Amino acid sequence: MKKISKVLLCAALTSAMAVGAAGAADLGSLTPQGAKAYLDQIVKLQNQYGKAHSYNRLNPHIWKGLCLATLIDMDKDGIPELYCSASTDGQSLYTYANGQLKQLNIPKQVSNFGTDYCPSTEFQFGKSNIYLVDGQEIMNGGPVSYLTKRGDEIVSDFTYINYQFTDKPVYKVNGQSVSRTTLEASIKNFEKDLTEKSYCYFSEWTTNSPSGTVANTITSLRKLTNPTAKVSRHNVTLNGAKADLAAYTINGSNYFKLRDLAKALDGLNTNFEVKWNAAQQRIDLTSKTAYTAVGGEQAALPAGNKAATLTNASVYLDGKPLNLTAYSIGGNNYFKLRDLGDALGFGVDWNADTMTMILTVK
Repeated sequence: MKKISKVLLCAALTSAMAVGAAGAADLGSLTPQGAKAYLDQIVKLQNQYGKAHSYNRLNPHIWKGLCLATLIDMDKDGIPELYCSASTDGQSLYTYANGQLKQLNIPKQVSNFGTDYCPSTEFQFGKSNIYLVDGQEIMNGGPVSYLTKRGDEIVSDFTYINYQFTDKPVYKVNGQSVSRTTLEASIKNFEKDLTEKSYCYFSEWTTNSPSGTVANTITSLRKLTNPTAKVSRHNVTLNGAKADLAAYTINGSNYFKLRDLAKALDGLNTNFEVKWNAAQQRIDLTSKTAYTAVGGEQAALPAGNKAATLTNASVYLDGKPLNLTAYSIGGNNYFKLRDLGDALGFGVDWNADTMTMILTVK
């Protein structure tokens, strides 16, 4: 049995780890705001624990500092969680939902499955859930639990104890005493459709090392917070007529200036005014109001790709805050078209055959 073998030697633990750190993370449907929250948390943890480095007091050496950060969709809802580990100094798990970062309740200490000092992080991937396997010193009778996320909570779907190192061994499954045969069968049955991915915190062992995961995750998250903006080559129509609206394409979505759109919609049912509120340091939109041009609206965009930075520009519509995704590009803010359509009440459709964004005002 795989888990039974983990109590024999720390080296056996390492050889059993089948899948190591790899490649870019799957961002799923994580929002740019969620990506920024995860990035900010990684920086906070790096400031708390330091960046990954080898710790020389033990032999073999142990990774210390924030040495593991990975995106992992525990409940397969399309929005990945952020798992971070500072090796023996602790681990943490975060989720982003309803515009907020939330720390989930997992054991602070990383797992140690072996008979000696064997810190490691293990995930088991299933069809509908991903499990963080938590265990402490099996030879001392500690439980092993398979933790997953449901809603905003962490729950255990399976727990066992495999304590063989006394005259009276203890075998338990979900709190019930069983025989060793039943224990082994229960573990095998629970894991039959699971695939393991593990990380070992010995810096001298490169296989399944957490080294590089932090940098890879930061790079992936910056695809949402600091992407490349490309001048959109798509056509735009408004109520069937060609509209002279320039846009940037970022990660497959189109982004527009508020004033460009306000001028295009002026005189229609969804027109709106745009004002800068210096006292509140925000942009105020007023619906059903004629737009006052300031000059420079609907100008062509300069050729070439541009660096974009996620911005927290505050936008209010009729005195109420809007939740809009916006990027700063060349000193101007560009807002996601579908967000604006939802907020202001105009329709947004896409014709893939003619590569046209179709804006409709009733």
